[in-house]
Amino acid sequence: MTEQDNKEKTLGKAMRSHGDNPEQGAGRKFPTVTDIAVMLLLFFASQVLGAFLSSSFGLRMPDVSSLATDDVESYMRTQVLRGETIAILYPLSMSLALLFVALYVRFRSGRMPRVRWSASGFNPNIILSGIVWVVVAQIVLEPLMNLLPSVTNEGVGRGMWACLTAVVMAPVFEETLCRGIVLETLRRRWSNGIAVAVSALFFGIVHVEPATALAGIVVGAILGTIYVRTSSIFSAIILHAINNAFAFALICFDMNGLTLYQMLGGGTLYYVVYGISLLLFVLFCIESYRKVFSSGRTNGALS
Repeated sequence: MTEQDNKEKTLGKAMRSHGDNPEQGAGRKFPTVTDIAVMLLLFFASQVLGAFLSSSFGLRMPDVSSLATDDVESYMRTQVLRGETIAILYPLSMSLALLFVALYVRFRSGRMPRVRWSASGFNPNIILSGIVWVVVAQIVLEPLMNLLPSVTNEGVGRGMWACLTAVVMAPVFEETLCRGIVLETLRRRWSNGIAVAVSALFFGIVHVEPATALAGIVVGAILGTIYVRTSSIFSAIILHAINNAFAFALICFDMNGLTLYQMLGGGTLYYVVYGISLLLFVLFCIESYRKVFSSGRTNGALS
């Protein structure tokens, strides 16, 4: 084996251990568990600050008690107003979160975090695979999510502005924060697997509600895997947007509380669909581990 071969082998091992930036690996003390906790606190602090600033300028959320009415016109008016309010409050609070977390990373590490925007994120094979993976993951999680406590959540409201918040703003802001800043920061010290897992946990925690948080952790792991695979935030944003668009459509048609078990009436058909979904979910996980986490490669399709 030549000296060049030995160098390439050493570099490959470093990439497998420390993402695709091995120079940031050994000897670094950032980020630590405390750093991740601080970033979470900064996120929640930004939500509080955003709400305070908006209320200081007279922007207040509509009274949700008015939603408990049989008057459809009044209900929809309140929901549309809620959507318009959140469309202002959400980007304000999330912009603060991005700013605070980015500045903290800059303060602790000496340089600003980098978010990857490669055109490989537009690969249709990866996006299609990701859609299937997210769908089967949610089917597999459904029985467990039904056991978790339900928290009253009025969502982002209704109307054009609510749709814009859920389908455009939320994917862009949340992916830039969780897959971009947080995951990339974690990759400076830890392996791709740890970075994806911790960033997914971060993504789940910021959603607060138990059932939504559980789905967020699993979906966040999928989006993180695809982000690492493509070295691009685009694919994660697109998949997040598709997922949110589907969820928003269910809410608009008052079907968000309907489970797959109820839709299929239980019985044999449900268990067949669940079994196929479980098999596909496991196969996607195995294939992703083989192609993403067991080697130093960071580009290519998932299927």
